[in-house]
Amino acid sequence: MFWKRTIPSIIVAVVGVIMLVSWFIPHAPFDKLEIHATQWYDIIASFAMILGALNLLKLQGRKVVKRKKGWPYSLAAVLAFFMTLSFGFFIKGGYYPNIISIGENEEAVYAKIAEVTKLPYSEAKKLYGNPMADGEQLVMHKAVVSKRYAQKVVNELEDLGATVSLGELKWGSHVQGQNTYYRWVFYSFFTPLSATMFALLAFFVASASYRAFKIRNMEATVLLLAGILIMLGRVPLGAYLTAWTQNISWLSWLHLPVIQEWIYQYPNAAGARAIMIGIGLGIVGTSLRVILGIEKSFMGGD
Repeated sequence: MFWKRTIPSIIVAVVGVIMLVSWFIPHAPFDKLEIHATQWYDIIASFAMILGALNLLKLQGRKVVKRKKGWPYSLAAVLAFFMTLSFGFFIKGGYYPNIISIGENEEAVYAKIAEVTKLPYSEAKKLYGNPMADGEQLVMHKAVVSKRYAQKVVNELEDLGATVSLGELKWGSHVQGQNTYYRWVFYSFFTPLSATMFALLAFFVASASYRAFKIRNMEATVLLLAGILIMLGRVPLGAYLTAWTQNISWLSWLHLPVIQEWIYQYPNAAGARAIMIGIGLGIVGTSLRVILGIEKSFMGGD
């Protein structure tokens, strides 16, 4: 019990006090303590990500093996995990022609560049008219460029008189580079799925708004009126319906975009700041409970 409870509590208390004191002592060794603490957090988060990935494989793999309800979705999750992992750590891709010199047959070379990049001839000439800088890619129209295809383009450009070498992205930069397997997975699968999820959230928001806007008491009535004014003031219809107020100076404040902006800038900002103050007080209270050893739920206690 001593090693499982007392020692962790002492470590948390000491670290908490040191971090608290460091905010009030802007001198060494406390001045850079926040930077070091952030690095510690990144290291711990890295191990947490590994444990999370292993837990994902364990739970989803168990569903697939036992053929539980929805196991095909679990199989898709496991396959997607290994595919993304492979493209991030093992199968890099990221090959590209590195144009050193255009040569004398400029028109044919630029025409070929326009063909492989799917750019207009004039734009291809403008972008790749000068020798390419080290690491600069000739971004081809294919979503994924294999080494074979990149070498084929290099050979074709060399046959036209250009001086070209086969470039390859370094490990790490392939995550952000063009025409790589990882980028293809991210933008062809993850991005559309994320957009779909956010699109579905709109219907959940509409459903929640319908339930919240039912007039039951004074607070619900104020919420309903504020919501209607905000929504009408944000769309062209609201501006059109109250456009006549702009012609009368003393009624200009009735213009719906003006009203919604006032609600957003003042009551909404005041409420948001009150919530942030409450969150700050909650953080202070929870931190003190952890430092003093009152709160032990982070150790799995009651």
